[in-house]
This record gives sequence, C-alpha cells and structure tokens, in this order.
Amino acid sequence: MSLPKIGITMGDPTGIGPEIIAKALSMEEPFKFCRPFVFGDEGILTKIIQRYGLEAIVESCEKVPEEAYNPKKIYFFPSTKLDISKIYFGKPDRTCGLAMAKYIEDAVNWIKNGFLDALTTCPINKEAINRAGFPFPGHTEFIAHLAAVPTAAMMFLTPRWKIILVTTHMPLKEVPNAILKDKILNVIRLANNGLKKYFKISEPRIAVLGLNPHCGEDGLLGHEEITEIIPAIEEAKKESIKVEGPFPADSFFNLERNSIYDAVISMYHDQGLIPVKMFDFREAVNITLGLPFIRTSVSHGTAYDIAGKGIADPTNFIKALSIASNLSKLKNDF
Repeated sequence: MSLPKIGITMGDPTGIGPEIIAKALSMEEPFKFCRPFVFGDEGILTKIIQRYGLEAIVESCEKVPEEAYNPKKIYFFPSTKLDISKIYFGKPDRTCGLAMAKYIEDAVNWIKNGFLDALTTCPINKEAINRAGFPFPGHTEFIAHLAAVPTAAMMFLTPRWKIILVTTHMPLKEVPNAILKDKILNVIRLANNGLKKYFKISEPRIAVLGLNPHCGEDGLLGHEEITEIIPAIEEAKKESIKVEGPFPADSFFNLERNSIYDAVISMYHDQGLIPVKMFDFREAVNITLGLPFIRTSVSHGTAYDIAGKGIADPTNFIKALSIASNLSKLKNDF
C-alpha cells in the first residue's frame, strides 16, 4: 500500500517553518508514514540546510514524483523565488506575506485537484498576510475561504483532550459579541461530526465551557450563558447530540481525574489553549474541522525569538505530519 502524499506549506520564510521542515525531512522518521511534498522556496530551504549542516538536498518538482521517496531529499514545488539577501529572520515584510499566501494557495489547489491526500501547514505571520492583501485573521479562516466552506473550526488534539474553539483570533474585548447561539451550535455540530469521522466515535460526548466566571452566576457576572450558550446546548440535544454544560472553565481541566468527555468546546482562544500548551505543547496538533480535506498544523507560532539560531525543535511538526497521514486513511469517508 502506497504511503499518503502530504502537502507541506513552508509558512513564514523568516520564522522557524523552513528550519523545522529541513530538520524533519533530514530524518528517516517522516518517510516511514508519508510522502512529504513542500510548497516553498528553494533558496530559503537551501540556505537553511547549508547554514545548519543538514544532510538533505532539495529537488524542485512540478508534480509529486512517482519514484520511491528518498529520505533526506526534500521534494518541493517552487511557489516563490525570493531574494534571500533581503530576507531577515524575524522580520517579515509584504513580500514575505505574499509568499506565505502563495504557499497556502498552491497547496490547497493541489489538494482540491486530487494530487495530495492531506495538508500540513507551518506557522504564518497574520499581520504580514494582511499587509499583503489577504484580510483573514488566521490560517484557518484563509484555508476555509479557499476551500469555499461557510465555516470551519480549530480542534487541538492532545493525548489528554480534544479542544475545539468557538472564536479564534480576535481581541478579547470582542469575544462576548461573538458568542452567539448559532455559532456555538455550529461548532457543536462540527465537533460531533468530526469525532465520528476522524476518530470513529459513534456517539461522542461533548462538554461545553462557559464564558464568564462561574458561568455567569445566573446573570450576575454575565448573561452569555443564559442567552446564547445554554440555548445552543439545548438545541443540540434536540438533534440527539450528547452535549453537556456549560461548565466553569477554571475547574474543568482537572488532571486528578479522567474526563468522561470526548471533546471540549471552548469559548475563546486562550481559554482552550492554556491547558493545551501547559501540559501537551510538544504533542498538540491543530486539526481543522469543516473542510472537505484533511488539514493539520503545528500548535506553535513563528517563534521569532529563536528563528535563525538553529535550535528549533521539529517534534511538533513531525507529529502534525503523522496525524495528517493517519487521518488521510479516512479520506474515502468524506
């Protein structure tokens, strides 16, 4: 049986994306479970390989090669040809923003045309993407737009939890206005369907967190639980979804007991990601729910503080590749 073909986007050329790709594909491990194919820039990848003395070579291809894959050879589609003399670690500009968008666009087109089995993305700089003319708050929203789906959700898969976000990248002061019944209900549906499709859980049990301290204390500390969250839960129950809540977020993530739930729905970014990154940072993988194809991503950002220092760890990237490969075996279920 042939290994799944996984497209990889290089992410921000000035971040750690190119480094973790080059390091990972200098190892034999990824080639045991997938055929990786990079959308990136030859000059950047070559510079990284030479800078850190990695045993890898890059080979430009116009299609995924049919030949047996050779560990330590990075097959890639030349989406850009950047002037590397003008690229500085940790300092993305509009040109880099255009490059990040181009990698994503090319990869999504390939997967939509059936040339790839799944997609794994490296981190981008959202400000640079926006300066380049792509007005999306993040990767997930951009990819959902390219895939022409009305909505998508971020699921963070860890050894302990599966956490799905209702809101993603927005200022905290804007979150309450975005906590709406229909939006929450849609995320509950996406979670329920995703757990069935990706994880073969026939009757998922889903927990929903509250927004306010103590779930609002019957309206004393906020009304969102009463007006939006509880009505969404009740509507989901009418659809025979096994969902419970809302639960206070400050006491839900208790490591002293095993959770009886298959997934947790969080109202906003940090509410869900603080427990993920405290306890499972290296293992956590971002999976996008609601797409017509599989997309995984690393759970970290561009890491400008260590970019160009040769100390970036590819462990999380390899995990994201592995999850994409495993999930791609379910592609016939789409």
